[in-house]
Amino acid sequence: MRMNCYDCVPDSGTAAVAICRNCGAALCQEHAFSAPQTVVQVHGVGKTTMPEMARRIVCLICRGATQLE
Repeated sequence: MRMNCYDCVPDSGTAAVAICRNCGAALCQEHAFSAPQTVVQVHGVGKTTMPEMARRIVCLICRGATQLE
């Protein structure tokens, strides 16, 4: 069973390739946006920022709401 993109025209049958990290909507390649995210780990009483950025997939609605570039 496959999942279809939430933002595509109903009954279009466009397969989803990702899930929005914020709202959980299934997304096709056209409606998915990949943004970098800083990874922070707690060590003792402070935080450590990891040197590599993580990938964060969001929909166009959540992208606009969080003002990601």
